Amino acid sequence: MAIRPLLTKDIDDAFELSSLAGWNQTRDDWRLLLETAEACLALEAERRLASTATLICYGTKLAWVGMILTHPDFRRRGYARLMMNDIMRRAWGLGIATVKLDATDSGRSLYESVGFRAEQPVERWERPGSPDETELPRDRIVRGESYVADRPGRLNRYLGPCVAHNAETARDLICGMLSRAPHIGWYWDLLPENRAAVQIARELGFERVRTLTRMVWGRDLRENEEQVFAISGFELG
Repeated sequence: MAIRPLLTKDIDDAFELSSLAGWNQTRDDWRLLLETAEACLALEAERRLASTATLICYGTKLAWVGMILTHPDFRRRGYARLMMNDIMRRAWGLGIATVKLDATDSGRSLYESVGFRAEQPVERWERPGSPDETELPRDRIVRGESYVADRPGRLNRYLGPCVAHNAETARDLICGMLSRAPHIGWYWDLLPENRAAVQIARELGFERVRTLTRMVWGRDLRENEEQVFAISGFELG
């Protein structure tokens, strides 16, 4: 058993881990993490990829933990805890003031045990549709300082991030993005404390399908959340 950097050759195995967990990430999402993460870690056991973890740093002000995954064949061996301990040592060594993550109910107790505390809920909303067979590339629509982006997903196309100065602009941007592929399925992750985002999601035919808990370690950090109409993803913040 050894913790090492996740490598390009591991992408297929990493994609299998996230798929077994029912997550929406694609192989390209894993490639993006390899390119951008401060740490993208693999735990290898019995010559197999058993567990993963990532750390995205936004300067030293904020870092984001994601992709805490363990293959079903290797669960209940403490591998997720080993990965979290390693990730947090790295964050501490980098002098990160605030570390956050979005926790499932099953993972919350682990994160609490290493010092995370609940901050707020984060919700996944879905608009059902046909599979994304159009293979549209990632896109971004910008209006002044407001913007929305999307990307392909394994199960549904992903809407986000979306940051806008007001609800009217956010709605226009989101409608423009959805119109590119109106008949496929979409996921939209949002902060329910932004009531305008919830209202827009309902108006556009989305329904809440999942709730996670946003958790924080270190300094409290919450800024301009009323302008966040869609997050970048559970693994990105």
